[in-house]
Amino acid sequence: MSEAHDVSRSARILEQWLPRVHANPEDESTRLVMADQLLEVGDPLGEFIVLQCSAAPDPTRIDALLAKHVRNWELSLGGLVEPGTTRFERGLPVAVRMSGEAARRIPPDPGPAWCSVREIDWVGLAWSVVHGQWLAHPHLRGVTRMRSVELFWARLMGQPPGVTRLELCGPVVPQVRGTPVAADVFDRLALLPSLSWLELRDAHLDDVSLCAGSRLATKLARIDIVGQGRWSLTVRPGAEVPIEATLMSERAIDDFERVLRAAEGFGSRGLRVRREHSLDAVRVERLRRAASGFSHVEWM
Repeated sequence: MSEAHDVSRSARILEQWLPRVHANPEDESTRLVMADQLLEVGDPLGEFIVLQCSAAPDPTRIDALLAKHVRNWELSLGGLVEPGTTRFERGLPVAVRMSGEAARRIPPDPGPAWCSVREIDWVGLAWSVVHGQWLAHPHLRGVTRMRSVELFWARLMGQPPGVTRLELCGPVVPQVRGTPVAADVFDRLALLPSLSWLELRDAHLDDVSLCAGSRLATKLARIDIVGQGRWSLTVRPGAEVPIEATLMSERAIDDFERVLRAAEGFGSRGLRVRREHSLDAVRVERLRRAASGFSHVEWM
């Protein structure tokens, strides 16, 4: 049987089954039926789906199939995705990284292939209200995590209903010189209907108090704030110890003191302090004084 005939049969199988798979991405049985039929005509996507759905997958074979076919399997996502960066699970794309092209033109409506996507990495791209409208498309209803969203653009994001986890590129305070401070960004993000986890990286130490004083602080199940690899703060209101602060650089002791004091704005019930470097007695005492407003403090 000719290769062209197999390609034609493969196209018919995909035409028959992909709409059902996209309509219910969590239904593994449907995609395995499709995979079996693709295997019969020698389509490597069939093997790929079966391998990724297997209880004991072969990572070497999976990597080999991806190396050879990933660009072809990404085509259904259109031209907004950085080639070769898509992560697949159970044979379908679940995490994508946007390309520079996504910021330079008005994005076309996302096709059905986007129905399985759960995570979008915006790699700090500039975008507009149009992208916010794009995020509201029904084919993106499964997106629950967005990464590397520039702070200013987050204010234009709209209210994508399914997003539960959001990573922002800080800092909030101060903004780029000569532009208005986006002090309302946390309050705006509080309007996202499903958001439960916020990550703010490359943060300014004053972002802690700004976030703690916002409506967002009382809504989320988890907040992670990282200050340019110098310190980090994790807030989980439902945890036994709700706040955990880590000093990553001993040179950031002054900033870390301010972070500990600002963290009281999230609640003073409990604090766990971690240090990645040993400190002399004087610096340890400084941290103890900064944490004195908490009812319970654990030192790690």
